[in-house]
Amino acid sequence: MSIPRVLLAPTHRTGLANAVAAALTEIVTARGQAVRYHHLGPLSPMCCWDRWEGAVFLDPALYSEDSLLGLYDVATRGAALSLLSSTRGLLDHNEGTDWVPAEVARLLDCPTVVLLDCRAWGTGMRALVAGLKAQMRGVNLAGAILSGVRDREHLTLLRQALAEEAVAVVGCLYEGDGPGWESTAPAAWGLPLETTLLEAVSRQVDVDGVISIAGQRGFLSWQNWLSDRGADGPVVAVAAGKGFTPWSRDSIEVLRSAGAEVRRLDLIADSHLPPETSGLILAGTVWPAAVPDIAMNTTLLQDIRERIDGGLPAVALGGGALLLIDSVQDALGRRSDLAGVLPSTGEILWDLEEPVHVEVIATSDSVLMSEGEKATGWVLTEAEITHPGEQWASPLSVPDKEIDAGRPEGAASGSLLCSRVLVHLAATPDMAPRFVQRCAQYMVSRR
Repeated sequence: MSIPRVLLAPTHRTGLANAVAAALTEIVTARGQAVRYHHLGPLSPMCCWDRWEGAVFLDPALYSEDSLLGLYDVATRGAALSLLSSTRGLLDHNEGTDWVPAEVARLLDCPTVVLLDCRAWGTGMRALVAGLKAQMRGVNLAGAILSGVRDREHLTLLRQALAEEAVAVVGCLYEGDGPGWESTAPAAWGLPLETTLLEAVSRQVDVDGVISIAGQRGFLSWQNWLSDRGADGPVVAVAAGKGFTPWSRDSIEVLRSAGAEVRRLDLIADSHLPPETSGLILAGTVWPAAVPDIAMNTTLLQDIRERIDGGLPAVALGGGALLLIDSVQDALGRRSDLAGVLPSTGEILWDLEEPVHVEVIATSDSVLMSEGEKATGWVLTEAEITHPGEQWASPLSVPDKEIDAGRPEGAASGSLLCSRVLVHLAATPDMAPRFVQRCAQYMVSRR
């Protein structure tokens, strides 16, 4: 596997790399080339711009390196270019994880373009780049995009400094002209991308130069453990569409690999689940502004409630868990009645600026995990949900220094798992097959 690939990553935290990657994806796609984009680490709701629905990201904290390679393999097949970007700095750790973006570049044998905040910098920029290269052993630091450049004289000075370190300048974003260091990536509800962003990146970034650097990639062996085997398997409906961003497009591929036939469920446009549905995934980020619209789709919510009450295997994670309670109140104080599977209420407090990694431990068997299994998940939205009562067990616990047994998390029945924590289906080898097997048993029982 030798698809051209390049990682755009900053020296320190900024959303600029995501914004530039988004624009480059649109520009190259408009040329007629198939582009695949990945973010390193789960995307905040404020940065989830992927126009093809669902966050596409790589995170070694959530699964093994072999799984990461397999997920990347499947996602990039048939593409002419792979773009990756990072919000955090090339050598920066994120709380709750022990990897840095440079390590992912090394794992993927991926050339890197560093984004530099050049405001008030001169020839000293050479020392910064030299230090990065010294720390990034085994990584091809091939190019740089300059941000906050004052004028042409400033640009000439910086070019000369980086040339001495054999780092090509493939972009120059002048201060006040287009996206700057404090820019945030376009959000899902901000599509299509603003013309001003596309024009600024097209003028100031050498698109062909970035593609040329991507061509310096190494070779990765094919990862054949993922394949689309779900043509004759149980139908699993996965929530998506305007107002709800699925937790991970890669998890959908893992479902297919486990034998499921995946169907997209639009929470606003679809009035019922597909008749042949044998499993349901409500996992992702619900947009607070869309909750009233989802609540108005009473026929779908009633169908979901009746199917789950009838034993339909279902997983509701993150914002999906909110959709199954009696009612939820958003940050503006608006109250919406929802599916009512769980006799509880909730409140959406705010979306987190950065995803928070959380370890969960299964305290009992569920449709996803066996008792005692551990997984690292993530949280994107701060929300409070009242516990539905003693008849609903908490299937997970979150380690807590003040509580020996950990903090109870979520609610479950024999066929349903709900949690505010999002878990990737590649977190453990048996997670997706376990769920799809339950769906297959349900499918047989309904015949």
